[in-house]
Amino acid sequence: MARTRIITDATAHLDADLVAEHQITVLPVEIQLGREKYVIGPQDDLKKLFRKMSEGPPTVLQATISPDLIQQTYRQLNQETDEILVLLNSRQLSLAYDSAMAQARAFLGRCTITVMDSMSTSWGLGLAVEAAASASSDGASLDETVRQVRGLLPHIYAVFFVERLDYLEKGGRIGPAQALLGSMLRIKPLLILEDGDIIPLEKVRTRIMAIEKLAEFVAEFATIDQVVIMHSPLGNGVGELEEELDERLGQTMPSLDFPSIEYDPVLACHLGPEALGVTVYEGF
Repeated sequence: MARTRIITDATAHLDADLVAEHQITVLPVEIQLGREKYVIGPQDDLKKLFRKMSEGPPTVLQATISPDLIQQTYRQLNQETDEILVLLNSRQLSLAYDSAMAQARAFLGRCTITVMDSMSTSWGLGLAVEAAASASSDGASLDETVRQVRGLLPHIYAVFFVERLDYLEKGGRIGPAQALLGSMLRIKPLLILEDGDIIPLEKVRTRIMAIEKLAEFVAEFATIDQVVIMHSPLGNGVGELEEELDERLGQTMPSLDFPSIEYDPVLACHLGPEALGVTVYEGF
């Protein structure tokens, strides 16, 4: 049969040429906001969704991938290969991983389908997918490709600060009293993506202090391969701090560039639509 085929989702930050070259299947992500459902593809404009999210977290808020679409994709790819690697956004952040696992059971004995928890999303997920595609193209088996990706994942870090606390409260990361007090005191929480989940790191009182903390976090790494600034597609006050963050990073790492990209809607379900952060790949 043909080489391992790779499936990922639209939260992965990937170059369209790379997707075409390696025949990567990119599945749209479904975001449920109350009674409204948004289906987000890899090239879709996120501003409409983020503007809706800026109204505040709805009663129902979740991210997933259609189970029927996953099963259909497995069926189609199984006509070309008997090895499929599924690399999706962190299972702690959406229901996509569990859905992919459930649909894979129907193909036992017909196709080897490995569903990996990337413990990441957005640019970090894209980095893992790119590594998997490269390994597969070089002739690596499914098992070898999985081993290479697993070696990569612990070296990807993401840290954010958020302007608003209601989404953190909605996700149970802070309590109602903390959210109320934090809003009154204008506290800016810093959060880290750890083992695939968003964990509070520390708190600051101003945006400038938050920017300094993000830069300090990056500066603590002994070696760094790449750093990416993650911002909201909305033109809000947080987005205006990208230039300040880029300048602070450049002061400590003048040899690096710091591309800026939009963070994905799955992250927004947990951080809200007004966050700013960095993803670091230290290399290995």
